[in-house]
Amino acid sequence: MTPVSVEVAIIGAGTAGCFIASLLDEAGVSCRLLEKSRGLCGRCSRRRIDDNYAVDLGAPEFVMDVGLDPVLLAKQQAWIRAGFVSAWQRPSARFDSVSQAQLLTTFCATPSMNSWHKQIAGHIDTLTGSCVQRLHKSAGRWQLLDAAGQVLTEADKVIVTCPAEQAYALLQDFEGFQACKTVADASLAQSVCAIGFAQPLNLSADVYRGGHPLLAAAILESSKPARGTLRGVAEVWMLHSTYAAAQRDMSEALIEAFCQNFAITQVPQLLTAHYWRLSRHNTTVRQGQPFIWNDELQLGCCADWLDSGDIQGALNSSLQLFRAIYPT
Repeated sequence: MTPVSVEVAIIGAGTAGCFIASLLDEAGVSCRLLEKSRGLCGRCSRRRIDDNYAVDLGAPEFVMDVGLDPVLLAKQQAWIRAGFVSAWQRPSARFDSVSQAQLLTTFCATPSMNSWHKQIAGHIDTLTGSCVQRLHKSAGRWQLLDAAGQVLTEADKVIVTCPAEQAYALLQDFEGFQACKTVADASLAQSVCAIGFAQPLNLSADVYRGGHPLLAAAILESSKPARGTLRGVAEVWMLHSTYAAAQRDMSEALIEAFCQNFAITQVPQLLTAHYWRLSRHNTTVRQGQPFIWNDELQLGCCADWLDSGDIQGALNSSLQLFRAIYPT
């Protein structure tokens, strides 16, 4: 079979990959996303609980800083107008705080966090369920090969957007990508679980962060905009472990910590659990511009870990790399 040929091949269809693909597509540049999992979204994935309800397993929200790049602000406002990103106004507090909760506004993709990825990149050529194992240059063009040595795609340029550990596995033999190794060594894991309560808890906040050795966050998932309802369940909470405490199969410990912290006697139902081996990266080990680009090789990297480590960092990294490759 003749492999698909494009100007830019993008490895990884998470937030950074989908956003730079959309920027390239808008600029009229032919591109292709290659993703090892079943679909778009990366660490913004959701998991279905029943036919009518799903939870966000990873990143729970967008944060829009007032100092954000004007292009990003304009993009995000356009997503809100289009209806697949919504404001989420909710009271927020610390686990160890007795003071009144603060009312904060962040933003969520609706009806789930992966909806954003489908809206901006769902129309772009994507090869899912295919893991790129090796990059090889032949006759001035890149070949992206799988484990069997089959050429999946040919391209003039390659952009890698996956977590640092996976990026380093692909890029370690090429000049200028040592930062991938530095950040990969600082990868952080996290354990999460979703629990349901038959009766409302009536807690003072919808989001709790900080002040607990085991819990990094507790998020009232059912308070997010356009999330629907789960039969027989009044509230759904997502519990996120701290990075220091993260380990597999720790749902019982997270549930016990949550119930003890708020003196909850109601017994929750465990809905689902997940272990993120590469949840986040310690971005303090990375300095400099928020992307990597080798112009001679026509090879680059953009990702959250090259910036602030969150969704906003992924978006900014992608935008800055796009500008470096296609300056206006």
